[in-house]
Amino acid sequence: MSSPSSPAARRGVGGSLPGSPAGCPVGELFAMLGQPHMLRILHTFGEQGGRPVRFRELETKLSLSPRTLSGRLRTLVEAGLLTRTAYGEVPPRVEYALTPKAIDLGHLFDEMEAWARRNTLTAVSSITRTGPTKASA
Repeated sequence: MSSPSSPAARRGVGGSLPGSPAGCPVGELFAMLGQPHMLRILHTFGEQGGRPVRFRELETKLSLSPRTLSGRLRTLVEAGLLTRTAYGEVPPRVEYALTPKAIDLGHLFDEMEAWARRNTLTAVSSITRTGPTKASA
């Protein structure tokens, strides 16, 4: 198990992210997925139809720095959502692919998208006060 100050724990793997509810699997999942660029990365894999994607292809497509992208990919690999395959070639070739766990998570994303299309996050009514107010008292 990771210690709370380890890099894996800070990324939400084997521990909670700062500000996420400890021991709440949904909160920990949302904290991990809420990290910058995480959903864009997963969406890019979803667009590939299950084929592996090279690191350089992701870097170009997402316009992310190599450091940021490699950190996010490492988090997804440690969480079991991606596999990483490094080939002993020159130049180096590294490919990432969705795991069955990530594909299963994709169904949840589909449901969330359907919910977002049916609903709105803006207020649908204003707050109404009833009873006496300070001005009328």
